Amino acid sequence: MGIMLVYDITNGKTFDNISKWLRNIDEHANEDVEKMILGNKCDMDDKRQVSKDRGDSIAREHSIPFLETSAKANINVEQAFMDLAQAILNKVSALLLC
Repeated sequence: MGIMLVYDITNGKTFDNISKWLRNIDEHANEDVEKMILGNKCDMDDKRQVSKDRGDSIAREHSIPFLETSAKANINVEQAFMDLAQAILNKVSALLLC
């Protein structure tokens, strides 16, 4: 019911895969799946190859929530899961009310 697309902010090639992954989701996943884009390793800003603006831009282009995270430093990890779970819950609740 939910998919997190995660790229490494220190590796531009991983960011370049986001568009391909979104096409695959559109082709193979349920149309109502909740998506979120995460730029991981935000604790390594000194090695950044992908700006936060680029991540935010592709997310806005596809109307998908975006966060930068760090699994190592535990930055926004819980928030990402909570946000995605809340979006799924909201969608399920709306369907039940119809």
